[in-house]
Amino acid sequence: MFLFNIRTRDLLHPKILFLFCDFHNYTKIFIYSKKVIITHFNLRWLEEMSAKNPSTGGRRIVFTRDATGLVREISITDAVVIVFSFIVGGGIMFLSVQSLAPTYFPGANLSLGYLLALFLWLPVALIYAIMARAMPRNGGDYIYVSRILGPGYGFLASWGVWIMLMFTIGALTFQAVSFGSLFVMYYGLLTYNLGLLGWSIQLTDPLWGVVFGIIVVLFFGGALMVSTKGSLWIMRFLFLIPLLGGLATIWVLFTHSPMDMIWAWNNVFGWGQNLFGAYGDLFRIAYQNYWWLYAFRDSTTGITNTIGIMLIAMFAFGGVYSITIVGGEVRDTKRTFYISMVLGLFFIAAFYIGLLYPLQANYGAFIHMYDFLTYSKDPFGLLMWSLPHLNAELSWVPAGLGSLLSQDTLQYWIQYGAWLYAGKVPVPIPASIPLFAAPLAGLSWLGLLIIGSGAIWLINSITPYLLSTSRYMFAWSFDRIIPTKISAINERTTTPIYAIGISVLVACIGVILSYWSAFQALMNTVFLGVPAFVLTIYAGARFSARRPDLAEQTYSPKIGKFPVLSICGVIAIFTILPLIIAGIATFNLGSLLLIIVIYSIGAVIYLVMRRRNRRAGVDLEAIFKSIPPE
Repeated sequence: MFLFNIRTRDLLHPKILFLFCDFHNYTKIFIYSKKVIITHFNLRWLEEMSAKNPSTGGRRIVFTRDATGLVREISITDAVVIVFSFIVGGGIMFLSVQSLAPTYFPGANLSLGYLLALFLWLPVALIYAIMARAMPRNGGDYIYVSRILGPGYGFLASWGVWIMLMFTIGALTFQAVSFGSLFVMYYGLLTYNLGLLGWSIQLTDPLWGVVFGIIVVLFFGGALMVSTKGSLWIMRFLFLIPLLGGLATIWVLFTHSPMDMIWAWNNVFGWGQNLFGAYGDLFRIAYQNYWWLYAFRDSTTGITNTIGIMLIAMFAFGGVYSITIVGGEVRDTKRTFYISMVLGLFFIAAFYIGLLYPLQANYGAFIHMYDFLTYSKDPFGLLMWSLPHLNAELSWVPAGLGSLLSQDTLQYWIQYGAWLYAGKVPVPIPASIPLFAAPLAGLSWLGLLIIGSGAIWLINSITPYLLSTSRYMFAWSFDRIIPTKISAINERTTTPIYAIGISVLVACIGVILSYWSAFQALMNTVFLGVPAFVLTIYAGARFSARRPDLAEQTYSPKIGKFPVLSICGVIAIFTILPLIIAGIATFNLGSLLLIIVIYSIGAVIYLVMRRRNRRAGVDLEAIFKSIPPE
C-alpha cells in the first residue's frame, strides 16, 4: 500500500473489493494482505484506476505520495543562523584575501567590490524571497524554475548547484584544518609547550585535511539523519562562538595601525637577528623576487580586478538562497524569507565590510605580498623556494629567485618543518583573515578566539550545506526525476535518510578531491551555480506572464500594475548578467570542460528518468503544472 500511495478509501473500488472479498471478515489478514496483493498490480493500471475513482476527484497520482512527511520546524532564528553559517565561513574568511593572488584578482579593492555586489545582489535576493513566499517547498530554485520554465531547466540548474555545494563542502572542511594548524601553534606558544609546534606542522599535511574533513562530514550528516531539530540546535550553539570571534576581529583590526602589524607579526613568528624580523624577511624576499613589478602592474588593473572580486562576492552573498531550499520546513513562510534573506543580506554585508575595510586599508600591501609569495608558483610558493635545502635542489630556478629566509625565526622553522614533513603544501599557513588579525591580539586567548572562530565558521557551514543538498535530492525524487526511494522519510526521525546519506557520501568524495587543491577545487566549481541564478532571475521576471494561474493562486506582490518579481528580474538581468559574462570570460579550458562534463551528466540523468517515467505512465505534465504538496 505504501509503495503506490493508495489510501484506504481508494481500496473501495469494485475491482479491489472483488479481490479482497474473501478476507472481509478477517480484518487483520485484510490489512496485512493489502500490500502483498497491490504490489502485483501494474503501476499504470493503478493510476488509471485512481483517475476513474470518484473518491479521488478523477485526479491521477502524480507525486511520490500525497504529503512530504517532513515537519515545518525551522524558526526565524534558525533561518537567520542557516543563512549566516552557509556563507560567512567560505565567503569571507579565506576566499576574500586569497583572491588577491597573482593568478586571480590582485590589486582589487575588497571592501568596494563586496559593497557593490551587495546592491547588485539585492534584486536577486528579493526574487528568491518572493518566490519562496509564493512556493514554500523544499527544492527552492528547482521548484521555481521547473514550474515556470520547465522541468529540464529546473533540474539542470539545481544539479549544477548540488555539485558545487558538494565540492564546496570538501574545500571548506579541508581549509578548516589550516586554521587548526595555526590554532595549535598559537596555543603552543601561549602555553610555552613547544612540542605542540610539531603537531601544528604535521597538521599541514593534506592527508590530515582529508581525515578531518571526512570525520566532520560524517558527524554532521549523522546528526541530520537522527534529528533535524537537534542539528539546528548544534548549529545555533556553534554559531555564537565565531560570531563573538568575528566581532573581536573587527575590533582588533580597527584599533591597530600598519606599524602595529610589524611588531605583532614578529612577536609571533620571530624577530631573529635582523632589524625587521620575520616581517622584514617577507618584504626582502618579495622585493628580491620582483614583487614590486607585479604590484605596479596590479595597481593599473585595480578597477578591472575589483569587478572580478564582485564575482567572489556574488558567491559570498549568493548563499542567502540556502533557506529557500528548505522552504518546505519553514514555519512562518510570510516573514522568514524576507527577514533571513533581505535584512540578513545587509547584516552580512556590514560584517564583511567591517572585516575587509580595516584589513586592506592598513595591511593591503602586506597581504598582496604574502599572496604573491604564497601562490605565485605552483605547486610551491616562493616561501617554500626560500628554504636552503629546497633552494639548492631547484637548480632550474633563475639566479636571484628564491632568496633564503633567516634561519633564526620561527617562520623559517615552520616552513622548513612543513617541507620536511609533507613537502606537498605551498605554505603551512594559507592566507586568511584570522592569520593577519590574530597577531594584532598578541599571544593571548583573544588571538586564539579569532583563529578558532575561523575554523568554526567553516565547520558550522556543513549542516546548512547538507540540508540544502539533501533537500534538492528530496525534491527531485518527489517529482520522480530520480528514484522515488530517495525521498523516503524515516517515520521515527522524520528525516529523508537516503537523501542525506547520498549527500554525505558525495561530500566525502569532495573532501578527498580537495587533497590536491582545496582553493582550486572551489574556484573551478563556483560558477556551477550561475545557471541557477540566471534561470531563477528569468523565471521571476516571467512568472506572471508564463504562469498566471500560479501567480493568482499563490503570492505575487505588485507596484501599481507591475509585479515586483518582474521589476526585480529586469533590474537583475541588466546588472548581474554582464558581471556573470565577464566572469565566464576568465575561465580556463580545464574549468570550462569540467563544467560541460558535469552538466552533460545531469542531462543524461534527466533524459533517462523522463523516458522511464513515461513508460511507467507517470503524468509528468501534471507534476510540473502544480506545486508539490506539503
